[in-house]
Amino acid sequence: MKFRKLFVLTGLLVASSLHSFGQSKTFTVTSQIADFKDSTYNMTIWNGVTDVYYKKGSTKNGQIFYQDTTSMPLIVRLTLPTESLFKRVDRGYIPVKSQSIWFVAMPGGKILLKGKLSDFAEVYPSGDKENSIISKLNRGYHPLLNKSANIELKLAKDTSDAVLNKRLTAEQEQIDAQAAKYVNDFLKKNVSSVAGLYYLEDMLVREIVTIETVEALLPTVDKAYRSSPFYTSLNNRVAGSKYDVGKSIFQINSSNTYDGKAFDSNSWKGKFYLIDFWGSWCGPCMADVPDLKKLRDSYPDQLRVLGIASDKNESWRKAIEQHDLNWVQILNDKGNNNFVLRLNVTGFPTKILVDPNGKIVYRSTGGGETSFEKMNEIIKNWK
Repeated sequence: MKFRKLFVLTGLLVASSLHSFGQSKTFTVTSQIADFKDSTYNMTIWNGVTDVYYKKGSTKNGQIFYQDTTSMPLIVRLTLPTESLFKRVDRGYIPVKSQSIWFVAMPGGKILLKGKLSDFAEVYPSGDKENSIISKLNRGYHPLLNKSANIELKLAKDTSDAVLNKRLTAEQEQIDAQAAKYVNDFLKKNVSSVAGLYYLEDMLVREIVTIETVEALLPTVDKAYRSSPFYTSLNNRVAGSKYDVGKSIFQINSSNTYDGKAFDSNSWKGKFYLIDFWGSWCGPCMADVPDLKKLRDSYPDQLRVLGIASDKNESWRKAIEQHDLNWVQILNDKGNNNFVLRLNVTGFPTKILVDPNGKIVYRSTGGGETSFEKMNEIIKNWK
């Protein structure tokens, strides 16, 4: 579903601790997977506060066995190295959620992963209410995703038959529409859950649900879930979605800068400034650098540039030095310093041009010359 989309914000590398809130309790993950042969696995873990963590594990007695501690609910994606799960094309593969096993890790929880591996991971969790909900979601959603990905694979491998391609594309669009409807219907009924809140934001970023849908669902969330970081994150995105063309932007303050000096966007009053959301891991972001420098150098007195990166600190600093990104650089953080959420950035690169009066006059997601041409016209014709 939407496999051709730009780099989307589904989880970026940020180093931190899983054990920073309340009392940590041990959770245990075991499995009963038919004909299971893998000896290792990788896990991607979201807690809703920071972005993502990575863990590795080895099997025990021929099955998955993993223990860790957490003080908050976690969304976990477990990926196996089984070759049949990967949609290989050229030197890469088509990423799809159905190639992985998804579950919720609650403090003190005992999760059982049960099922089989085919050309996708037909393995679903049980053990508590939260895992029953995510299991129900993915039992209906993942088969549709897998069908769509298989069509994408066919289209990527052979484009010689125009008639066949047209038929396959139409079939894929129909499957994608079914998958989107399934998710939307499911979330409306299950938004008061860890998986419901996580997937609601994930699907918003992927443009499978609309901001209007999120705004309508948030007031229906049970009070017990309103203190969840996943709920807070959604709230921030809804607020950030208001910062579109024609709206005044908020004051941006941060000391999480490359040189350690405090930055205040008010110091640029009376000038244009361009906010460039980027990451060292994002190819289109780095490809835009020459055009960004050219635009900045065309208006030395009128235009300033602010880079805001979602990245690991080491990679961020290395990219700044390697590519001579010699303008104000902020590393995205949490809370009020999470500008990705506060401005509802859903893809990378995203560029926001602010005029001398503090109003947003241009906003785009995706790289390329066209966006720079449009921004150049706006600045050149400013009165």
